[in-house]
Order: sequence, then structure tokens, then C-alpha cells
Amino acid sequence: MSAPAPTSGIARWSLPLLLVCIAVAGIAAWRATQTPAPQPADIPVSDFSAVRALVDLRWIAAEPHPTGSAAAARVRDRLVAQLTQAGLEVEVQRTHAFAEYRNPRLRNLRGGNVENVVAVLPGRDRSLPAVMMMAHYDSVANSPGAADDGLGVAVMLEVSRAIAPDARQRDVVFLFTDAEEAGLLGARAFFAEHPLAQRIGTVVNLEARGSRGRALLFETGPGNAGLVRTFAAGAPLPAGNSLTGFVYRYMPNGTDFTVPAERGIPGLNFAILGGLFDYHAASSTVDNLDPGSVQHMGAQVLPLVRTLAISPTLPAADADLVYGDLPGGWMIALPAWSGWPLWLMALLPIVAVARRAAWADGGWRGLVSGLALTPLTVLAVALAVRLAYRLLGGGDASLLLNRDLLAVFPTLAAGLGLLSIGTVLALGGLVAGGVGRRTFALVALVAGAAASLRGGFDPVALGLGVVVAGLAWTVAGTLRRGEAVRLGALVFFALLGAVVQALAPELAPLLLWPLLGLAVVAWCLPADAPLQAARVAVAGLATAYALAHVFGLALQVFDAVGFGTPEVLAVPAIWLTALALPWLRVADGRRGPAVAPLVVVLLACGVLAAAAFPRLDRHRYPALSQVMFVADPAQGQYHRVSALPPSSAWSRAALHADREAPAPRPLLAVDLANVWATPAAPIAVPEPIRFVQSRDAATGQTVLRVQPPAATRDLRVLLRSAAVVPGVTLQGAPAPLLDTPDTWSRLRWHAPGAQGIELRWPATAGPVEVEAAAGIDSWPQDAEPLPARAPDVMPWSMSDMTWLLGQTRVEP
Repeated sequence: MSAPAPTSGIARWSLPLLLVCIAVAGIAAWRATQTPAPQPADIPVSDFSAVRALVDLRWIAAEPHPTGSAAAARVRDRLVAQLTQAGLEVEVQRTHAFAEYRNPRLRNLRGGNVENVVAVLPGRDRSLPAVMMMAHYDSVANSPGAADDGLGVAVMLEVSRAIAPDARQRDVVFLFTDAEEAGLLGARAFFAEHPLAQRIGTVVNLEARGSRGRALLFETGPGNAGLVRTFAAGAPLPAGNSLTGFVYRYMPNGTDFTVPAERGIPGLNFAILGGLFDYHAASSTVDNLDPGSVQHMGAQVLPLVRTLAISPTLPAADADLVYGDLPGGWMIALPAWSGWPLWLMALLPIVAVARRAAWADGGWRGLVSGLALTPLTVLAVALAVRLAYRLLGGGDASLLLNRDLLAVFPTLAAGLGLLSIGTVLALGGLVAGGVGRRTFALVALVAGAAASLRGGFDPVALGLGVVVAGLAWTVAGTLRRGEAVRLGALVFFALLGAVVQALAPELAPLLLWPLLGLAVVAWCLPADAPLQAARVAVAGLATAYALAHVFGLALQVFDAVGFGTPEVLAVPAIWLTALALPWLRVADGRRGPAVAPLVVVLLACGVLAAAAFPRLDRHRYPALSQVMFVADPAQGQYHRVSALPPSSAWSRAALHADREAPAPRPLLAVDLANVWATPAAPIAVPEPIRFVQSRDAATGQTVLRVQPPAATRDLRVLLRSAAVVPGVTLQGAPAPLLDTPDTWSRLRWHAPGAQGIELRWPATAGPVEVEAAAGIDSWPQDAEPLPARAPDVMPWSMSDMTWLLGQTRVEP
């Protein structure tokens, strides 16, 4: 083993300079998440004003307005009136749609009657392909939907005002869809039936999940090259990257944009993702929405729509770009093949490092240790954040649990980010020899075991602890082998970059682009030679900029999927390890490599303690509550039920838990596998669910019409037969129901109206069991009323609804 290189001159400041680079990068990444100030109402109408948009948003999100409710009809009517008054061509598309949602256990269909609002700003040549903006005006039950998707609707209204005086070459269509929350039904109906659907050349969809953050371009349609370039050229603060689109493609979620994208229509999909506490919650109000998010959304899409509307041709959908926002407020968009030249450029410094490596004295062991360093980083950071998350009570990805963590999500992200940085610095100390491998291995084993202290036994964390402890013995002290260990790390990243470029170039913003910065830093900071000020300056700039880019992506990814899967922080942490490695000099007995990570980890613990014991404003962050009344007159059963555990005082009082302990039971007709239920006094049911059976002699079919009470907003039907029943139709269209014997098929129909739904199948089929549940948005008048809610409690999902159950058996 070669002797340690002396640490002198500039080299002794390498670790402090690295910490400065990390701090600068972190601040830059945080600043890039901040939203712009909302523009006032007195700016020119051609510019986007969040203040004007918020005026509209207040009536849009005045109350919950799910599909089929009276509140949704009020929003629809006001949209029609306002758009008509503004001079747009307006119509309401009234139709129905349904689609299958895959479930491994049963058939699951969602459908409903929808009422889309379609408005058109005519262009000079109405034969040209039109530009469409799209957002949904329905909300979920018990949420005003100020963000999801009142924000998108209000932005579209403001954009329509801004571009109305423009000399448009083509039509601009504003589609306000119904029933997005019910299964993208409005979008499905428009693109399946409406005549305008054949003329749509480009779609710009607006969505939201939380209540804060910049509007991200998180998904594109096919052939995005021209659209992405147009967006990047005109947007004042473009945000988004192709990485999110790649991830979203493999998630079960969908937005209205999914429908045109599946039909090959080019487009861009924007959303705000922060403030997850308010997602589908009663707290999603205008007052809780960041006005800067409205401003940023509008300021991004207005130049894009305006450019598309006045252009004689739309961008050709002939290629896909890899794109991403970079520090400094600009976006880069490159062809998918461009990663290969970048990868080759990064190989040149790697070759130079290989030439500087000394192989005669254990260099090969250093190379192997360098190759092992990245897997060790991934596993160590995953272990650290998993331990912290579980100790904070976040062992379940469900949004129903750990609401306090959602309320302090930025604090949680900061604490876990600092913990990741501290873990990486500890790895640097391990490699440099400033942290003993016995100490590191012991800490890893204790962390793996401690993850089981809360939330039950965690075999994953325990396994991570064992593997991290073992890898620690491999890499400990290997930095003394000079360039060999750095070469091993660079080779790993070069191989990773090649795999990414070959298989998934969309991941380049996170897994390939930083490789160039890493190569620059490795070139400027040789392992054993004295450092020069100019080289250190260049390396510092490259490190800070590359880390700012990586940290920015980490914040975006953590906002999107960090709740429940904090281990995603392990991916950006590998770049911090690689960029930090050239800065680490052999310590000559100094305590820096051991003290620095300890200080950062202690700071992380302080921030996480603030997340664990927050002082929350319970009016702003109320607890969830849910109680429903379920009446089954035919069976003589009446219950108060909740899908949430009755943990709050309000829930226990509403369930009458003082009279009888709530017991778990299934409520399959309402699509709830398990609820907490207590008996309730019978109520009068003036309108039960009606099952009208007949036979169509002309077609030889059994006809079943399920007619719920007139006030029903949500109708759910279960069907089962002992044998396969072919040729089932729903509302006159083929439906994949009853195609598996002795298995329930589930149908959910929104806004059924007084006529309900009609099912048909061959009259020769055997008996069919039918169960139905009709959901009504009110508490029974003759039932004991619910207790008043305090401001620190909010209704959630189907709370305060009445469900009427009914059953029948259809004989052949």
C-alpha cells in the first residue's frame, strides 16, 4: 500500500470547499422550487394575472362539486354563461361513457353520464388542426377541488381572455371535462364521439395534485420535439423533465391527457405536485392554494397556446426529445441519441484517470472498491431514510395515515435530504479512512434492527443493514490507493450511463447528464498531485452546478413519490458520492472526514424532530373523519359505518361508539373490503332501489334496469353467475361483465339519473345474482343527526353520505 499523500496548501481546504458546494447547490435547488409573485388584476389583459384567475376560482371551488351533484351543475351553468358572454362558441356535450379498470380479482367497470363544456375561439382558417386546452371541472366528494382541478379551469378562463384579441390562425378549443375523477369519463366521451375530436392537433392539459409548487411539464404525448422546443422558448420559468414522464408511464395513475395521448395526439401535460396534504381533501380551498402556483401555471402555458394558435402550422410530431430544466431557469431539450456524444466526452477524463492510476501496489483492489462504492451508497442512503421514515410513523404509503407528516412535508423532505447528505459524507469518511469500518458497520447493523422499533418487524431494513455492513469492509480506507478507487467509481457511472442511454434515454437528466460534470471534477482534482487554485475553482463550479441540477430533480421526484417511498433519495445520492469523491484528500489524522458527517446527521435529526413534533395549526391541517349511513331495508339492517378507524372523538361520537364498540365487517356493495360498523335505528326509505326485469322478444335478451332513488349520485352494482354469461351489454354497448364464473363483476355508474342503467344478456343464461348500492349526498332526515364538527376535523371521501342497499336474483 502506498503511503498517504500529505494534505497541505489548498488540499487541506478540500472538505470545507465540498461542504460549501453542497450548501450552494442545496440553496439553488430550493430557490428553483419557489413560485413567482401573482400578477395583479390591472395588468394588460394580454398577460396572465393570477389575481384575475383567483376571482373565477372562488366560485368554481365554492363547495364540493362531484359529477352528478347539484353543485357540479351550478359550476357547469356558470361556465357556459361566462364563456358565452365572452364571445366563445359554447355547447354542452351530454352523453355517457364507461371503461374497464383492471383488477386481479374481479371485473371493474366505471362509467357515468357526463356533461362536458366545449368552448371554441374561432380562428381564421377553421379547417386547420385546432389547439385544445383541457381541464376537468368536477371534484371528488367532500373536496372543493381548488387545486384539483379548479386551478386548471380558472387558468383556462384567464388564457381565453388573454388570447381572445389575437389574430389566431386556427381554432382554440377549451374543453372542460366532467367526471375525470370518476375514471376520465368526460375525456373518453369527447374523443370517442364529439365531431371536434377529429380536428384536434395538439392538447395542453392542466392538472394539480396538491396546493403548492411550480407547474411541471411532467408528461408529453407522442412526437414531443416541436412542442417541447416551443414551450421551452416561450415559458419564463420552464420546469419539468422527461424523467417524470418515464416514471408516470409505469404508474397506475391517469389524467384526462391519457385519453388523447393513447390516440396518438401530440400534447403536453402540466401539474403542480406540492402540498399533498390537500389532495382530494376538504382543505383544498382557494385560501389554502398558493397564488404563485396559479401564476406559474398560467405564465407557462399562455405563451405556448398563443404561439400555437397564431402559427400557420403546428409543430410536427416526428421525434421525441430528452428534456429537463437546469439551474438558472432554462430548459434544455436534446434528441434521444445526443446522450452518446455526451457519454463519449465523459470517457476522455476517465481514460486520463486510468492512466494516472498505479496498478503495481494494490490498484486493482481500489478499482473493485470503487465499483462497490455506488451500490453501497444506494443501500446505505436507502437504509438511513427508511429508518428515519419508519421511526416517524411513515411505514405506510397510504395518504390516510400520518397526515401530520403530509402537513410538514417540506420539513420532512429537508430532514431526509440532510440525512442522505450526512450518510454520503460518512461514506466519504469511510473511504478516506477518517471513519473506522467497525464503527460504520456497527451503525449499519443497529440501524437495520432499529427500523423494527415502530411499525412491526422490517426484514427489508434488517437485510439492508447486513449488506451495508459487509460492503463497508470492502471500501474502508481505499482512497489511499489514489486514482484506482476513483476510476472504479467512474467506470461504474460510465456503464450506468451507457445502459440508461441504450434502454431509457428519458432518464438522462438524472442518470446521464451529471456524468459530464463528474468527469470534469475528476480531471481537475487528481488524487495525489498538489492542487492548483484554478483547477479547484473549475471543479467547485462544476460540482455546485451538477449538484444543483441533481438536488433539483431530487426535490421534484420526492414531491411526486417520496411519501411512502423515501428510498427514492438514494438515486440522486449516488451522484453526490461520485462528485464528493475527488474532493476527499487523505486526512493525515485530521477529524474532518468523521466530524463533518456527524454534524450534518445531527442537523438532520434536528429537522426531522421538528417534523415528528410539529406545532400545527389544526384549522389549517384538520384531521380526517368519515361516517356513512347504510340502510338495507330488505334485510332489515341499518348501520353507521366508517372506512377509517374511529380514532378521533368526533368519529367515535358519530358512530355511537359509547353505546356499542364498532366492529369490522365487509361492505362489498360499496366497494369497501372492511369498515367499522355500529347498529343504527331503522329509517324510512321512501325510494328503494328498483330492479325492473323484462325480456326483449326481438333480441332474445334478458333486460335488467337498475333504477336508484332520484337523488342518487353514485350507483354501484355487483353481478355474479355460476357460469360464463356471453354478450353482456351496458347502456347498449358491449361490456366485459360476467365472463368469469362464480366471481363478482363490479360496475360503478356516476350520475345515473332517474332512469338508472340498463343491462342485457342472453335469456338462455343461468341465474344472475345482483347487489346494488345507491349513494346519496345527504344524511337521512329521520336518522339521529351527526354531531357538529369542530374546525380541527374535516369530512373525507364518502363521509356524511347515505347508502341504500338492494338485492335481486335474475332468473332465466
